[in-house]
Amino acid sequence: MDASTREQALAVAGQAAEHAGVHVVELHDHSDMPAVTALFDEVWGRAGDAGSILVPEALTALAHAGAQVSGAFAGSTLVGATAAFLGRDDDGEVYLHSHVTGVRAGDAGHGVGKALKWHQRAWCLQRDLTQVRWTFDPLIRRNAVFNLVHLGARVVDYRKDVYGRMQDARNAGAPTDRLVVAWDLVAPRVLAAAGGRTAEPDVTAMRRAGAAPVLRVDDDAPHLTPSDAPRRLVQIPSDIETLRGRDPDLALAWAAAVRTSLGDGLGQGLRVSGFTRDGWYVLAADRKVDELAQRR
Repeated sequence: MDASTREQALAVAGQAAEHAGVHVVELHDHSDMPAVTALFDEVWGRAGDAGSILVPEALTALAHAGAQVSGAFAGSTLVGATAAFLGRDDDGEVYLHSHVTGVRAGDAGHGVGKALKWHQRAWCLQRDLTQVRWTFDPLIRRNAVFNLVHLGARVVDYRKDVYGRMQDARNAGAPTDRLVVAWDLVAPRVLAAAGGRTAEPDVTAMRRAGAAPVLRVDDDAPHLTPSDAPRRLVQIPSDIETLRGRDPDLALAWAAAVRTSLGDGLGQGLRVSGFTRDGWYVLAADRKVDELAQRR
């Protein structure tokens, strides 16, 4: 890893933190960890029998073992945090598995999450790690926008009910199907995102060119239209978390529909070539960069 790449990553992380009005630091001491545990539990609505996402002792052990535990502070107040550890795939490739990143509700939408992730990228590059992987709920639109548009990560897998049924406020007992993403830290797409240049597929142009909408929102309900087209469109609702609290049965119908359309499509060898801010995943059969217009 050349020094200029590391320096650039540090500069991007610093700019993101300044924009969000926070400072991001590594946490090592056990006295810091109860606040991180409390933040994660608050963000995910963990209470009672649900238990904590990561107890302070586990966070301390991760930090002492060389994993990443970072906090974003506004003044002296912890407003966001991330915990990650090394992983190795079946081919022997080593990467950072970003297990959890959370931002307090009152501070969400102000760039704190970006500050944490660009800090994570710089942390990795300082250690000659060039890929981060994590999972996210494919039904949470804001997370898909954040991961696939703002960070430039790519989807590499769809996994069914990864964590089992979790009784926290976000998951509400729904199946924990997850997309697995890989964040290739020096890839052109990520370098562009680091410079604030993001891209979205032009769904209107794709539909004119024959892309098939296999799942769309119809008055809050999922409407499936199966297709074997080589380019498919999958739309998700604007706020699945609210829907899970208001209408659990409808939320379960959405989980099943996304598994059928997005999950099965990826299982057939399609790939996610993009995502739009208004909730459309684009599935494509080819491995080329999609030639249709991209909005930047």
